[in-house]
Amino acid sequence: MFTDPKLQREFDSVVVRKSLPAGTELMRAGDTITHIPIVEKGSLRILAQDREGHERFLYHIMPGESCAMSLTCSGSKRTSSVMAVVEEDADLLMVPARCMEEWMVYPEWRRFVNDTQAQRFTELLETIEVIAFSKLDEQLWNYLVKRVQATGTHVLKVTHQDIADELSSPREVITRLLSQLQRQGRVTVSRGSIEVHMS
Repeated sequence: MFTDPKLQREFDSVVVRKSLPAGTELMRAGDTITHIPIVEKGSLRILAQDREGHERFLYHIMPGESCAMSLTCSGSKRTSSVMAVVEEDADLLMVPARCMEEWMVYPEWRRFVNDTQAQRFTELLETIEVIAFSKLDEQLWNYLVKRVQATGTHVLKVTHQDIADELSSPREVITRLLSQLQRQGRVTVSRGSIEVHMS
């Protein structure tokens, strides 16, 4: 994970390894951050949650990456404001939250934290741009493509209601837009799954 042998030794001495199946909720809004997840294998889907529990897809965390929100919240002792769900079966390296500040003496850890936050900030700006300036059909296509890229499979095990929840849209609208995409040959809709044709 790290080239600095001292940092790597400290990392190895405290890290907790977790293997979680797809669909597992790793964290919810309001949870206290006790560990910072670093994805070793698989991926995580990050969603914003409002006070009523409505969700909005933000971005994915891929192998070698971590959650900027966990890093930020553990550093400032705040609770999480996002929800993290295992997108595909994942192996995670869980770093105790206290290490966030302790390891700032290591340049390599500081670089990892800064790079993670910069990357997530860029992805958030892209998400905001899609939400603010794209029509819902473009948002839906963008969402499907991102999930295909995160899972590595073109067949998504997802319902119309799941998508509606994560795009903050009525299910009927999502169903209509999926039918439209199917007529265009961009997806094949089946019960409980959607095949995305990206070529």
